[in-house]
Amino acid sequence: MRSSYLLSCLSILGSTLLLISRAERGFTESLDSHDNFIFVDGYGPDRWGCSFRATQVHESGDGTRITIGKDSDLKPYSCGELVYREEDLTYGHYSIEMIASNVVGQVTSFFLIANGDTEIDIELTGLNNRIGWMNVWHDGRQNPASIDLPFDTSTGWHTYSFEWRRKFIAWSVDGHVVLNRADIPTTDPSDTSYRLVINSWTQVNPEINVKWAGQYNLSPGRGTISTMAFDIRDKDDHVEEFDEYDDVKQPSPPRFYRRRKF
Repeated sequence: MRSSYLLSCLSILGSTLLLISRAERGFTESLDSHDNFIFVDGYGPDRWGCSFRATQVHESGDGTRITIGKDSDLKPYSCGELVYREEDLTYGHYSIEMIASNVVGQVTSFFLIANGDTEIDIELTGLNNRIGWMNVWHDGRQNPASIDLPFDTSTGWHTYSFEWRRKFIAWSVDGHVVLNRADIPTTDPSDTSYRLVINSWTQVNPEINVKWAGQYNLSPGRGTISTMAFDIRDKDDHVEEFDEYDDVKQPSPPRFYRRRKF
C-alpha cells in the first residue's frame, strides 16, 4: 500500500528563471505552472532508490517544488521529474536558477539529453553543498568534473548554466565560466532529438555512487528546500552563431571557483 506523506527532505524547484537561448530563437519558461512540461510518472532508473511520481512535483509561489516521498510501489522512495515538451533542442545557452537540497543521498539535476547518445549535466548533491558537478555523457561514457564553489548551494539562489556549441561546452555559475571542455564530442542535434529535463532523486544502494552523492536515509527533522525555476518566452533577438570558445563573451572564473583534481 502506498503512503503519500512527504518526507522532511524536500527538493523544491522554485520560481526563478531558466533562460534558454537557441540559434533559432530564445525562450524562457515559468515554472509557476506546468502547462509546457511532461510529468514523468511510474518509473525510474534501476540503480536509483526512487521512482518518478507526478505526486512529488508541486506548483508553488516560488515556482516548482520537487519533494521526496513514499508514493512508490516499485522503489523505497518516490521522486520527481519534469521534461520540457519541446523536442529537437539545439546548440545554445541553457540556464537555471536553483537552490539545492542539503540532504545526503539527494541529487538535484538540470540537463539536456538525447537518450542513449549524449547528455550534458549540472548536478548538485547533498553530500557536499560546496561542489557543483558538470558532466557530459557520450557513447556510454561519462566525463564528470567537480567545481569548488564559494557558497553553500542549499542556502540561496544561484544561476547555473552551460553554453553548448559544436566544438565546446562551457559551464558557468553566477555568470562566471567555471569549466570549458572541447575534448568531448557531442552528437549533432540534427542527427538526434535533445530534450530538457529537471529532476530530484535519491541514492540508497550503498555500492552505487555513495562517494559521489552519499546514501539517502529518512531523517525526520532534517528538512530542507531545494529549488529550480524557469521562464521560457520568445525573444526577438537571435543568438549569434559561434563555434570557438574564444568567441564566448563571458568573464573568467574568479580564484575561488576551482576545478577539483581527481
